[in-house]
Amino acid sequence: MCRENFLALERCSSKESAIVLYKRTIDWALEESYPGLDVIRQHFSDSEDCGIYVDKNFGEPKDIGDKVAVFHHCNGVIRAGLDVERAIIPMLYLADGSHLTVEGNGYDVIVPVYLCEGCSVVAKDGIRLKVYHIGKK
Repeated sequence: MCRENFLALERCSSKESAIVLYKRTIDWALEESYPGLDVIRQHFSDSEDCGIYVDKNFGEPKDIGDKVAVFHHCNGVIRAGLDVERAIIPMLYLADGSHLTVEGNGYDVIVPVYLCEGCSVVAKDGIRLKVYHIGKK
């Protein structure tokens, strides 16, 4: 995150605007563990509608339709793939020890998954995943 984005974060007038900035700089944020899990728990644990999932255990498959979905300390099964109505394929980011199984939603697409150290992902039911690893530089 550059100085410009740090200043933008200070000027965020709402939680939603902070989430937009966080997701726009997600690669850097996860590489640097910024903000930390405690801050994310405190401020964003109720932000599923914005694509941020914290401390969730998905017993039943959870449909993911966000363009960018970030999972912090989550486990279980999610369902992802092509959202035909919005013409998007989600990018999934797993951080803070998340371990997820990803099911397909019936469309033959490749879903990008970005894994932080200590996280894992398993593909199930015909989905194809392209896995990238995020680590501190």
